[in-house]
Amino acid sequence: MQQEAKQFASFAERYEATLVPVIFRPWAKELIRRLNPKDGENILDLACGTGVVTREIMASGISPGSLTALDHNADMLVVARENGTLLGVEAEWVEGDAGALPFPDDRFDLAFCQQALQFFPDRLAALRELRRVLRPGGRTAFCVQRDLSCNPMLKAQANALEKHVGADAGSAVRAICSLYDVDQIRQLFTDAGFNNIEIESVSLELSHPDGRAFAAGAMGGMHSGDKLSATDQSKRQQCIDEFLSGLDDCYDGTAIRFPHVSHVITGHT
Repeated sequence: MQQEAKQFASFAERYEATLVPVIFRPWAKELIRRLNPKDGENILDLACGTGVVTREIMASGISPGSLTALDHNADMLVVARENGTLLGVEAEWVEGDAGALPFPDDRFDLAFCQQALQFFPDRLAALRELRRVLRPGGRTAFCVQRDLSCNPMLKAQANALEKHVGADAGSAVRAICSLYDVDQIRQLFTDAGFNNIEIESVSLELSHPDGRAFAAGAMGGMHSGDKLSATDQSKRQQCIDEFLSGLDDCYDGTAIRFPHVSHVITGHT
């Protein structure tokens, strides 16, 4: 019990332990594959969370000129630094605002951003800032969740949380899928000054061998403000049961396997 309490002492630690292996590491690898970083390039991991993109870049075997990871959440950065240190990752971890990046013009050769653009208070300002800090000829890769109808795991979460915790918790999960319109996405990148913009719908088949363990770790997260953990044990169990039932064929009684569908956006400066 003490070990479990320590493992999930904060949302950031639970995010790293539960969501990163299942969701964010596969997407990090997908984005890195799209840009194919080279030795000597200066790389930005924008809205880095607990640093999975940064770690995967180092795991790819390249030697970046510099590696910088920025997030506005100090707790996420604590976990990112700790894990980076354990793995010998040489990176600069920066607390900052995507809408006012603390970097000079033309600082980076390429930038990654996964599952964060939909949460930026001013999406266009953030993209313009990114355009500013990328050198001429620089490139970027984003992924942004597609609509709830093609993401059964998120749909099941939203419905279960809304029923057993409240409308705000369900709406927080639905916000993950709030930027799904291709025309809107393209216009944002165009207005920010990017060119050669490509947008592709990509579905990754994701899984966890223990659906209940995944639900217990993930249901309080997903930007829901951890409202589930504030409820009593009975209500938490009802919510998890509802979530697993809502997965239909994605849950076989033990493991979960589900499509996770996003738009992948690449662009150049």
